[in-house]
Formats: sequence, structure tokens, C-alpha cells
Amino acid sequence: MEARITERHDVAATLEVTVPAEVVDATFERVLGALARQVRVPGFRPGKAPRGVLIQKVGAEALAEEVREAIVDEHYPKAVRELGLTPVHAHTHAEPPVAGAAFTFVVHADLYPEFTLPDVDAIAIDTTGEPIGEADVEATVERLREDHATLVPVERPIEPGDVVFAESQGEGGGQLMPIDLERTEEHLVAQLLGKAVGDELVLDLGEDPAAQAPESGAAADADAQASGDEAAAATGEREGDAAPAPRRSLTVKIADVKAKERPEADDAFAATLGFGNWAEVVAEIRRGLGVERERETFRAQRDELVEKLMGGTEVPLPGSLVRRRQGHLLEDLAGDLKRRGLTMEKYVERLEQRGERENFENELREAAERSVKRDLVLERLVEVRGTAVDDAELDAAIRHAALRERKDPERFKRDQGSDWVENFRYLLARDKTLDQIVGEKVGGPAGAAPEPAASPAGEAGGEPASEPVGEAADG
Repeated sequence: MEARITERHDVAATLEVTVPAEVVDATFERVLGALARQVRVPGFRPGKAPRGVLIQKVGAEALAEEVREAIVDEHYPKAVRELGLTPVHAHTHAEPPVAGAAFTFVVHADLYPEFTLPDVDAIAIDTTGEPIGEADVEATVERLREDHATLVPVERPIEPGDVVFAESQGEGGGQLMPIDLERTEEHLVAQLLGKAVGDELVLDLGEDPAAQAPESGAAADADAQASGDEAAAATGEREGDAAPAPRRSLTVKIADVKAKERPEADDAFAATLGFGNWAEVVAEIRRGLGVERERETFRAQRDELVEKLMGGTEVPLPGSLVRRRQGHLLEDLAGDLKRRGLTMEKYVERLEQRGERENFENELREAAERSVKRDLVLERLVEVRGTAVDDAELDAAIRHAALRERKDPERFKRDQGSDWVENFRYLLARDKTLDQIVGEKVGGPAGAAPEPAASPAGEAGGEPASEPVGEAADG
């Protein structure tokens, strides 16, 4: 085999691989032998059909294609190793091989980029956590009182803060719905205030979500992919001049009105919560708020580290990785649209009507580029740090993910498959690396570190950006 690079760029190369005639002939014989065992030829036992009859049965073009694939599958990995290349994607061009002649195929490959990370030790983490204030404690106390409130019947019109029991009317009616005015949208609260038991009204529920499409606008942060939310990177919100979506309504009859009676923040309430006095409750609230604030701060510090790593790194991006990430973003968007009862075709049509398709496509590409760059930078960081996740750590994380979904850990692991497991291991290594670096800079994480997505799936959950070097090139 002879391999040479005919064209080379930062993240792309064209190489030419020539296989001698004797290798081509040997491959023809090997492929024919395999086909002889697989293809049934009437009148002959398996593997005993004459060569000419077998070729006629299979077809000369189909045979040449089988030989072509066999040669490329065997010699493409050897060629890239010999030339010191690290492809992330490749496709080949070649005429069908001919017995008795050398065979040459051309490979166009996207390459893993060469780049240098900034000095991690020189990166300062500026994010600090705000101390827990009295307002934080008071807000938590109010939520606690709210959660333990009792409902008391009242004989008066509806007032703010009440819980209203409304009975749906019309066809399929009769369903009793509790409506907590403190947890209900303002436009619905306004329609209910002042009404009394026995009143019947038509509630305006707002625009029909099934008729609304995500609007083209500023692309959301592509780093949402770290938590499995890259669909947001392709959708934003922008006001426009499209026709208003149809509105929904519901006819209801007020069946009952109740006021909330909240417990006083005193020792008696503390006793119902399992504490000796109210001071102990406040102390526990402060402790819990402190732990959560430390976790939030640590997550923000990790985000700051990633932003500074990305800002200080120039990374040439392979086009195939960007296009593949765009495809995942579009798949996520299509799923979101489907849940709204719309199709991608309708969404694109709407963008064109608004003159926003080009803007949307630019933002989609930018989101994909940012996401790919992030993955490449973090993948290199894991490599440089040499972070490893052992089997015990992996099993513990998988068990946690499975139990969170109320599934048996072993069955969950089998159902996800080996590719998922290895991708999950990588996500754990990536998070572990960030946790270690931030911990070293700020004195260690004060709380549990953010977890990777429980079900990473392709780029949507983040993954090593490159594909295996030995993977067969596309035809």
C-alpha cells in the first residue's frame, strides 16, 4: 500500500491510497469465497458453484462494490495511521476495482484540530457567592408557611390568595378543578376576582400552545447542551407581525371558595415540623440555604472556567462536526415543534414569510459552532489533565441515574448499551475535571457537583468530538 497527502489544511486533508494488484486480486478471491458460502445457486451445494456462475448470480458491479468496500475498510485506517492523521469524518471517491490491476482511492477527511489550551493555572475564578440574607430566610419561611397552610371555607367573593374550586361546563364537563390564585397566571386571576359561588363564566385561557411555533430570535446559549438542552440553542423568542394564534376558552362554574390559613412562625409550628423551637427551624433554613447557595456558586464558577477556556482558545472547527451538530439541533427543534402540533415545514414557511430564515440559519450555525468548540476544548482539557473515571465511580453514577428514573440499575445499563456507557463515562470524566480545577482554585466544592445528563444521546448530551480513527470511511 502507498499513501500520500495531496492537499492539507488546518482541519481537512485529501489523501490518495494505492493498493497493488496482488492485494486487489486477493481481496476479490476473499470476497468471492465469502459470497460463495452466502449466496444460494440452484443446482450447486453452498460454496461449490463455479466462479463464473457465482459472478453472474451476484453481478459484476455488485462484486466490484463489495471488493471496493473491503479494500477501503482495510486500508483506510492503515493509511491515516501511516500519515499521522486523526480524522473525525471522511468520505472516499474511487472507480470500481478491476482484477489484475492496482486500485487507487481518494479520501477527503476532516481532521481533529490542533490547538493549545490557555494556561489553566493562570485563569482566575472571580465568581463569588452572595451571603444568605434575612430576605432569603424570610422568603423561605413564607414558602414553608404556604406549604403547610390549611384551607378554610369562606362565604364571600373571591379575593387574591384564595383557592377556587371551579367545575367545567359543557360537553365533557363536571370536572372539579382547584385553582390556587397565588400560583395562577395573572390574566386568569383577574377574571376570577370578585366572582362568587354559583357564578358561571367563560375563562380566556390565552393563545393555543399547539398553534404557536418557537420564533426565530437570538440563539439561546449553546452551552445548555451540558444539561442535555441543546434544542434551546436553535430557538429564541422574538415578537413579529405573524397572524395571532387562536385563543382557548373554558366555561366554568364557581363551586367553592376557600381562604388559606397559614400557621404562625412560632414554636408550635416548629413542633409540627419536628423541631424543639422556632430558632432551630430558622437555623436549619439558614443551613439549607447556605448549602444550595454554595452549590449554585460552584456551578457558576464552573461556567466561568469554561467561558474563559473557550475565550482563550482558538480552535479551527471541522465542517463535518458543525454540520452534524446543526443536525442534532434541528432534530431537537423538530421534536419541540411536534409537541406543539407543528411541523418543521410549517415552521420554515413561517420564517420565510417573516423574512427571518437567513437569520435563523445563521444563528443555528453559530450555536452549533459554539457547541462544537466547547466540546473540543473540554475534551482536550480532560486529555491534558489525564482524568479517569474508574468502574466503581461509573457504576455508582449509573446506579444513581437509574434510580432517579426508578429503574433497575443493571437492566438500565443493558438497555442503554455500551456506547451510552462509554459516553457517560466521558461525561463523568469531563465533570470531574472541571470540579477538580475549580475546587483547586476556590478551595474545593462546598456541595455536590453538578451531574451530567442522565441519558446522554449523541451530541445532545455532549460527547467526545472525534470519531474513532479506525472507523470505515463513507462511500
